[in-house]
Formats: sequence, C-alpha cells, structure tokens
Amino acid sequence: MSITRLLAELLGGPRLHLLPRRTDEPGNRPVPDPRWPALIGLLVTLLLVLGSVLLIHVLGRASRLQDCVMSGRTNCAPIDPSSVGTG
Repeated sequence: MSITRLLAELLGGPRLHLLPRRTDEPGNRPVPDPRWPALIGLLVTLLLVLGSVLLIHVLGRASRLQDCVMSGRTNCAPIDPSSVGTG
C-alpha cells in the first residue's frame, strides 16, 4: 500500500475522494470524476450571468429610447460623432 493511499484512508476512509480509486484492485468499481458536473454547472452559471448582463444592457437602451420618444422629442436617435462636419 502506498503512502498516499494510507494517508487517504487515515484522513477520511471511503467517503473522502482525494485520490481516485484504482480500478485494478478487486472489489472496486470505477468512480466518475466529480469535477466534471461541477465544471459544467459553473459554465452554465457563467453563461446565464453573461446573458443576463447583455439582456439588461439591451433592455436599458431600448427603455431610454422609448422614454425619449414618449416625451415628445424628435431627436432621440444617437448622433454619430464622425458624421458631424467641422465647418
């Protein structure tokens, strides 16, 4: 028995999965890596947060434009600074 296996057994027994179990030992079935579901959950959460930020930005811009139009103004479109002549 290696020293890392001995330390893993002393620290927590079979509940602690610091080291993957070897599949060549009799009686051990393969244990799936617990990091993949966590990584997929993190990526899904990140995509949801980024999508929410984008949605808030787009809806905020549309709301400002609608507020401008509803107040009766006629110059609500943004002005492109490169199209304005200098004289």
